[in-house]
Amino acid sequence: MRSYSIYLIKEEFAQYYYGREQMFFNLFHQYAHVSGSLKNVLSRQIHYITKQIPLLPVHHVLQPLFSDTINMTKTGACQLLSKKEGQVLEVTIEERMLRLNVSGSYDTETAVFEILRNFKGNLLAIDYDHKRYGWIKPVKERKFV
Repeated sequence: MRSYSIYLIKEEFAQYYYGREQMFFNLFHQYAHVSGSLKNVLSRQIHYITKQIPLLPVHHVLQPLFSDTINMTKTGACQLLSKKEGQVLEVTIEERMLRLNVSGSYDTETAVFEILRNFKGNLLAIDYDHKRYGWIKPVKERKFV
């Protein structure tokens, strides 16, 4: 199963760190693997550079892909699940992160990324297992005359 964590990065940080996405990857990866006071510091940094995921707009955009199950958890996360012909697609929408789990064809995850590409904002997708990361929709660079 392929897993992606998707974050909505604030515009100012997306612009400044465009081309240096590895710094974001290192921050999120380090946060996932530490504990204690350092985890608290990293949590505040992540909270500062990310925006809250708007639940209803994201849910509305992704809804056509899901026919099976929609759950709301006690933590306020929304979980969408679809199982079709040996393919499993699960999206969990949390406060500051979208978690995508996919098994089966790459077409399924491509469909999700194409839908999210139309979403307004700077979404950064990270695959921790394979150490891959990148913008779902490339950041537009400002051109000064």
